[in-house]
Amino acid sequence: MGLRERKKALKRQEIVTVATTLFEQKGFDKVTVAEIARQAGIAPKTLFTYFKSKDDIMFHNETALLGAIRHLIQQQTSIANLWPAFHQFTEALPTDESVQGPLQATRQLMINVSRNPELSARRLQMWATYETEIQAALLEQRLTDSLTAQVLAHQMILVLQIMFAEAIPDELWQARVTRIFNATSQVASLTNEVDMTL
Repeated sequence: MGLRERKKALKRQEIVTVATTLFEQKGFDKVTVAEIARQAGIAPKTLFTYFKSKDDIMFHNETALLGAIRHLIQQQTSIANLWPAFHQFTEALPTDESVQGPLQATRQLMINVSRNPELSARRLQMWATYETEIQAALLEQRLTDSLTAQVLAHQMILVLQIMFAEAIPDELWQARVTRIFNATSQVASLTNEVDMTL
């Protein structure tokens, strides 16, 4: 990374730090872009070269976990192994040192969103991005067809949405994951029973 890129990265982080402090002090909806820019020592127009909107500042690290999920998919050689592997991945999140940064970033983001209901639509957009990227990764890995990839990606995101919908202590995390995956298995069984009666 060159000097210019480093300076830009540092300024971007400064904007995030300033904005986060203001959001915590005043509330997301009461902070203006002009105020963030002033505190960061730049013009509002300059701020928009780093972030398109105030929402984007809040969601600056929204895809933090996506890299780890892509890596998980790339390690699979069969679609049959992916769901059990994703179960293990999700269960181990609080204890896996390699994902602590992304995990904490996602947890904090979800806490911030829960305090600001006006960001709910943006949260849905975030999970939609995850779903699209996971589906693409499944197809790139040639693990399955497009329709199955779409359904599986949706199921994986549903698990993450439930897990991050509220603050779950580390000591309760594993039990919650187990309950969710058991529930998905039960739903699949019920669906199969319905299909057999048609």
